[in-house]
Amino acid sequence: MKIRCIYPRFRKFLEGHTVLDGLLKRYLVGNYTMPPSLAIPIIAALTPSDIEIVLTDDNIGQPIDYNESVNLVAISCFTPQAQRAYEIADQYRLRGTKVILGGIHPTALPQEAKQHADAVCVGEVEPVWDAILKDLRAAKLQPLYQAETGTYPLAEFPIPKREIFPQDVYEWNAHLVLTTRGCPVMCIGCPIPGKEGTNVRLRPVDHIIDDIVQMPYKQFYFADDTVMLPGKKYTKFLLKIMERTASLDVSIFLASTMMMTDDPAFYRQLKKGGVSSMYTIFGFDPVTIELFSRNCSRERWRKCIDLVRMNEDVGIHFFGSFGIGFDYQDRTTVDEILRFCAESRIDLAEFYIPTPFPGTPFGKQAEAQGRILHRNYHLWNHGNIVFKPRNFTEEELLEDFYRLWRGFYRDKNPGTTLRTFDIALNKAHPQPVRQETWENNLMQSSSGRV
Repeated sequence: MKIRCIYPRFRKFLEGHTVLDGLLKRYLVGNYTMPPSLAIPIIAALTPSDIEIVLTDDNIGQPIDYNESVNLVAISCFTPQAQRAYEIADQYRLRGTKVILGGIHPTALPQEAKQHADAVCVGEVEPVWDAILKDLRAAKLQPLYQAETGTYPLAEFPIPKREIFPQDVYEWNAHLVLTTRGCPVMCIGCPIPGKEGTNVRLRPVDHIIDDIVQMPYKQFYFADDTVMLPGKKYTKFLLKIMERTASLDVSIFLASTMMMTDDPAFYRQLKKGGVSSMYTIFGFDPVTIELFSRNCSRERWRKCIDLVRMNEDVGIHFFGSFGIGFDYQDRTTVDEILRFCAESRIDLAEFYIPTPFPGTPFGKQAEAQGRILHRNYHLWNHGNIVFKPRNFTEEELLEDFYRLWRGFYRDKNPGTTLRTFDIALNKAHPQPVRQETWENNLMQSSSGRV
C-alpha cells in the first residue's frame, strides 16, 4: 500500500503588500524560515513500515502527479491552505483516487471539507489513524473519523518523522517541538480550546528531551504557548524542561501571550535553560485586550512593560506580534502600540490583521453578525482584511497596518532586528521563504492533525 501526503501551497503573510518590500528586506523581517507543520511527520511516525508513505510539498513547487497509483491521498491544511487543498483533492478524486482531509480547517468545517474528500479527520489524528488504515486496507473508508476531544495521552505521542520534509531544500536550522495539548484560556482568536479541549495535557519531559536530542539542530521552537501561562502546573513543567536543556547547548524559541509569570527569577531560569527568544502575541488574550483599551490602568501598562524588560534584562530577545483591527480597537490604537513598544524598548516586532478563523470565538461572532467579506481562503492569513471591521473602514485599517510597520521600524537598527535568528542572519537563503505570522504558525502548525 502507498499513501501520498500533500502539504498545500499557501500565500505568504505579506505577499502582495509591495509598499512594505523595501522596509522588510532592509530589516530582514519575514525573511526567515519556519519549520512546517508537525501533522504530516506525526502520521508518518504512526504509519507501519509495510505502508509506503511519501510527501509532496506544494510550497516548493514539487510537481503533483494526479495519475499516480496510490491507495490514499492525505492532505493536511490550515485555513490559508484550504482553497489549494480543495483544488488538489478534487483533481485526485476526478481520477478515482481516495482522499482524506484533515487539519485545523477541516476540523472546524468538516461538512465543507467533506465536499472535497472521501473522508475527513476531525480533531487529533493519533487516536484514529489506526482505524483509518484498517478501513483503508478493507476498502471501507468511513466519511468521518473523530476521537473524543482531549482524551489522547501525550505519553503515547510519537517522535515525529520530520525527515519526510526535504531538508536539503529548505535548509532550516530548527524544528518545532510539541509540549502540550489543550488550553484553558478562551482567547477570542484561538481554535485550540474548541479542538483540543480546555484540560491541558502535558507531554512527558523525558519524551520531550528524547525528541530534542534526536534532532540534528541546536535551535528549536516550542509551539505551545500554554507552557508560559502563570500557575504552578505550567511553571513547574516548563522549569523541569529547562533543567534538562541547560546542559544541551541549545537555543530555544518560546511563544507566549502577555499572560506571563511576573517573576524575574523565572526568566533567569529560562535563560539558563537555553531560551533565546520570546515570541509574544498581542491582541487575543484578556491582558492585551485591557492593555490597548481606553480603560487600561497605569498599573496594567507598567506591568506589561516590566514583563518585556524581565525577558530582555536576562538576554531573552522579546519579539512582539501586534494585531490591529480588533473590535475593541480604533484608530488611536496605532499610537498606543507604538508608544508601548517605545517605552518597553522592543526592537523586533511584526504586525497583523485579525482573521476570523473558523472554529474560533471571533470567527463564530463574525459569521453570526454577517461580517465575513469572502471565503477566498488564500487571503485568510493575517495579512489581509477578510471581515468588516467595527471601528475602521477597510481603507483605514489597511492604512493603519502600514503605519505600524513603518512607524515601528523607522528608528531601528537593521543589524539587530533578528539577532537571535541565526537561520536568517547566518546564511543567504536562495530557496522560497515561508513568510507568515508566527501567530498563525504557532496556532496551526503543531496541532497533531492529519
